[in-house]
Amino acid sequence: MNRRLGALAVCSMLVLAACGGRGDSGGSSASGDCDPGITDDSIKIGASLPMSGAGAVYGALARTTEAYFEDVNAAGGVEMGDGKTRKVEFVAKDDAYDPARTVSNVRSLVEQDGVFGLMEVLGTSPNLAIGDYVAGEGIPNLMAQSGTDEFMDQDEKWTMGYLAQYDLEARVLADYVISEAPDAKVGLIYQNDGFGKNMLADYEKHFEGTGVEIVESQSYEQAGSSVDSQVVNLANSGADVFISYATGTFMTQALKKAHDIGWKPRLLVTHSGSSSAKTIMQPAGPGAENAVTISWLKDPTDQQWADDAGVKSWKAFAKKHSGSVDVEDSIAGAGYTASQTMHHVLENMDGCTRQDMLDAAQSLDESTADLFLPGVSVSTTPDYPYFVTQVQKMRFDGTSWHPFGDVESATE
Repeated sequence: MNRRLGALAVCSMLVLAACGGRGDSGGSSASGDCDPGITDDSIKIGASLPMSGAGAVYGALARTTEAYFEDVNAAGGVEMGDGKTRKVEFVAKDDAYDPARTVSNVRSLVEQDGVFGLMEVLGTSPNLAIGDYVAGEGIPNLMAQSGTDEFMDQDEKWTMGYLAQYDLEARVLADYVISEAPDAKVGLIYQNDGFGKNMLADYEKHFEGTGVEIVESQSYEQAGSSVDSQVVNLANSGADVFISYATGTFMTQALKKAHDIGWKPRLLVTHSGSSSAKTIMQPAGPGAENAVTISWLKDPTDQQWADDAGVKSWKAFAKKHSGSVDVEDSIAGAGYTASQTMHHVLENMDGCTRQDMLDAAQSLDESTADLFLPGVSVSTTPDYPYFVTQVQKMRFDGTSWHPFGDVESATE
């Protein structure tokens, strides 16, 4: 028996008027075997992410997704796998990158707003904080803006990361360091939470047994005001490679400070919401030049994509919504791409239960998006809870990101 039929059988045995998920949360249903948050002509999807504080730049994800589904709705909605066409109601709440607020927001979205599922919850600690709740209630938490390795530990994988798994990111960049500087001394700055600790552990694992050594690691608090002292400590350690896993404005600060004190190491930065050319890297000035990261998205500011059909579609969309979407902001571009992937999930969903949505998310087959790099697509399985499984190294020239090397896969 497949999972969808099993879920419906359980609901039938319990003689429920509506299969309301594990928590039978509030909301309207389309018919007796549908879950809350969906009707014959609409589906409600919620998000919790920072729109204020040090992580305010990530609010671009929500603004872009809202604009995307406005266009979809104006065109009539999404023709879903069950044959019904539905409009998407997107509801986003600000958590200021505070996991406690994420928990409160998500409970409110499910129990008060009656959302059918979640998307774009941002951050490792926020997603882990809601993990037991969404699993217990049977709420799909899709396009999660984290690639934490801990998503692999879920018994039932109700949370699926939109970002590449952090172990994949660390492996690709660690291999780059080992190849380019086999005797490197590494200094690493990281956020003192699940995201940062996960990445530090992954780099330690991938450098083990090589000539590369992490000689100093420095953590910082998201509630802090500066990472200047941490960068000075890394520079004083003798490190000749700087791996920056700061986020938001702290990334810009870190790169500027390294330049200001005359430290000129080989530079690697996290892709995870911290490599936006316009909002994070360019403001760092010369300190960001020649940085290397990984990505799966084209940088629209890179002139090599000027005639690319997907980039042209993105630019037309951003121009239409210029009051809320910045065409040069790669965080907005990531929101556009995640929205297109969610669109494909809905098209792939052949029923009206939350289990149907999870099944659809776990069975995408070479799903594409306008801003994916050549050779990148999304294929998902129930056992690997990440949408992005292919990445490419990128180098920053002071203005734009440029791909180099081959596309690398989580399966390699």
